[in-house]
Amino acid sequence: MDEADGLEVGAVGAVVEHRQRTVQVGLAIPLHCTGIGKALLAALPEDEVRGILRRAGTPAVASHTIDDPEELVRHLREVARRGYAIDNEENELATRCIGATVYDYRNSPIGGISISSMAFELDEQRVRVLAPLVVGAAREISQALGHR
Repeated sequence: MDEADGLEVGAVGAVVEHRQRTVQVGLAIPLHCTGIGKALLAALPEDEVRGILRRAGTPAVASHTIDDPEELVRHLREVARRGYAIDNEENELATRCIGATVYDYRNSPIGGISISSMAFELDEQRVRVLAPLVVGAAREISQALGHR
């Protein structure tokens, strides 16, 4: 895949406001440091992932970003095994995200769904509660798109 396929960066245009915090959605952010991005990468064949990482690189966006390609590939295997990804302050400090892949009728990963919150609000216990809901929502969307 190349950048034209849309898998190098992700973007959605919107602004989300919650409590006293405003988040700009729609910025181009590298896949390797976001919940949806890592979920999408984990859904791809490993050789394809390695090609994407070679082209796009793995820059450290925040101090927690996994910027070593081999470590990231190992991490993505775990993401694939459990069915969801966690952005653990890898894109923005103090922010955590849970992401899951959405598939189309051809079993191709075409997008994702995620929830984000302040890291202290989305602690390990809350992740265990919410991750199955995110995975379930991604599954429902995928099924609506013809995925079986």
